[in-house]
Amino acid sequence: MPKFLNMFITPDSLIALVLSSFGILFCIGIGVQILIRKNGSKQTNILLGLLLVLYGITLLNGLLAMTGVYSSYQYLYFLPLVFTLFIGPLFYFFVRSRMDSGFRLKVKHWPHLILPSIQFLFYCYTGFQSVEQKSEIWRGLIQPYVQYIEEVLVILSALGYLIYSIYLLNNTIQKSKLNFSVLGWLKHFAKALLFLLLISSIYEVVDWILWNYFEYNLFNTPWLDFPLKISFALISLLIGYNAYIYQNQSLIIKPAFQQSYSLEIAQNLEVLFNEEKIYLDPELNLDILAKLLNTSKNNISKYFSEQGNSFRGIINTYRIKHFKSLIERGEHKNMTLLGLALDSGFNSKASFNRIFKEKVGMTPTSYIKERS
Repeated sequence: MPKFLNMFITPDSLIALVLSSFGILFCIGIGVQILIRKNGSKQTNILLGLLLVLYGITLLNGLLAMTGVYSSYQYLYFLPLVFTLFIGPLFYFFVRSRMDSGFRLKVKHWPHLILPSIQFLFYCYTGFQSVEQKSEIWRGLIQPYVQYIEEVLVILSALGYLIYSIYLLNNTIQKSKLNFSVLGWLKHFAKALLFLLLISSIYEVVDWILWNYFEYNLFNTPWLDFPLKISFALISLLIGYNAYIYQNQSLIIKPAFQQSYSLEIAQNLEVLFNEEKIYLDPELNLDILAKLLNTSKNNISKYFSEQGNSFRGIINTYRIKHFKSLIERGEHKNMTLLGLALDSGFNSKASFNRIFKEKVGMTPTSYIKERS
């Protein structure tokens, strides 16, 4: 058998190695792409992008251990490449942000990141010690205490946040057909992730029991640890695939109408804009609108052109109208200008200011002062 460092490559290890390597590249690559994405909600992009990048880095840590890199180069042990406690909160915040365009991360949400931050700081401290100091920390702290506490916290955190996210998705009443499709996709995503995490959690618990009561290491048996290795790789592929769906949400949108022709577009747009307010979703684009109307993009573009307008123009008109309604209700007294812009469907303050001035002829701040 070929050998990589101190690990003999069996067929199952090779499969796990290839899938894990691809999963790492997939997660980090798409994660960076989403972090710099211009469309949609900036907050949602950041949350999903971070989730992908941090999971990819965590998977890299597992790959280095699996291939024997750590055991061959012991000074690399405990580098800050472990972000397992970040996965649950980031996924939960991502779900909250995508299902509710008005959700904002605030100071009250920071407690969710206390344990993940402690984990990161611990590895930052330990990872840059000498090999001798790392050995002492391992024998005196990590081996007898930290590794078990960390495993329990990771399992409880990941499963807890996932289950609660599914609960929220099941109990959130959404009248919008656009949100209905998106929430359905999110729920399937969360359930698939929960299933894979359950596999890894069961393995961790069984291994802990076998080692403590029978001194048997489950992960020393290649064919037994194969499902665990595969589950970690599959999680990366699952997250990466759903990140692709996130960037192309027209793929999951179900038509809101049985059929739609040019003569019916005006009536159906009235329903979608005035009743369902789909323009408040920052992810709305021409592809998604065409899917909802069950017609082609050309038909919609032609209709807007005949009205002397464009898709982007009509969407921005409705968003500015919504912003004005928020001002009339006095929401500007309780929210920042950025919050008002995001609640109106815009994805950044800069684009909102530019579009508002183009449409209204004055800055949003001047408009608010005139109405105050």
